[in-house]
Amino acid sequence: MYHLNLLSMRITKKLVKFLLSFFLMPARPGNILVIHIGRCGSTVLGKMLNQHSMIYWASELYEPIFGSWRDQNNGIETIGKMPKDAIQILKNNYWQALHRYYGFEIKPYHFNLIRYKPEYFIEQIEQLGFSHFIILDRKNRLRKIVSSDIAHKHGGYHVQSDHSRTRKSTNLNIENVRIDFDSKPLQQFLNDYDSQLAQIEKILVGKKVLRLTYEDDISENPMVAYKKACEFLKLPTQNVTVSLKKTNPGELSSLIENFEEVSQSLKGTAHEWMLELESKKK
Repeated sequence: MYHLNLLSMRITKKLVKFLLSFFLMPARPGNILVIHIGRCGSTVLGKMLNQHSMIYWASELYEPIFGSWRDQNNGIETIGKMPKDAIQILKNNYWQALHRYYGFEIKPYHFNLIRYKPEYFIEQIEQLGFSHFIILDRKNRLRKIVSSDIAHKHGGYHVQSDHSRTRKSTNLNIENVRIDFDSKPLQQFLNDYDSQLAQIEKILVGKKVLRLTYEDDISENPMVAYKKACEFLKLPTQNVTVSLKKTNPGELSSLIENFEEVSQSLKGTAHEWMLELESKKK
């Protein structure tokens, strides 16, 4: 009898999800995918969008799975087995938006972890009503790498706006940077970010795309990105709060313990400019 009741509850839950999706999806204005490389203000933007009454924000939908892989391997980023198909995980989650926009985030390297080619994944989610795409980049991707490396070594990915910061730094292993579930030389990471974002841009040609950068739209005032996103979605802005502040401010020379070594490794490359002071950055 217990098993029959449990089965009945599961069937009822699935039926409710189906009916909600069937009747309310046509009234939904659309769905949003944000693609970003990480450490670029995506969390602060997502938290603001989630405060809007017409947006349901699922953040990094697959991050709990990746986080469990880290936990199972004592913090070491090791790829495990997806418990379900990535599209099915999305289907199980996105009905909660009801009549609102549903949005979530993904990073280029996530496609390898969920075992989907970017073009096929985007093709699949378009069939689920994903109509708006936001590319959030960070021009100085060296700072993204440094921020990720510090977070991996010392913890603390985000700082609440009302909390004090602890100054942290890292000795960056230029021959073997270990972030993003990968290990490779610094220069290769930088080159791969270039190619990954170029691939995404190519896939999204002809679609509704909003392009934001950390430097122009979030660094000094995250409200700039929020207002652009609302305009992109044809939504009126609503009063929201900025709950996070910069995690690793300051010059790179104060964040990278072996700054001279890193400088020499990038000298003469297309990424050398990323070593310059904030006021001189491109």
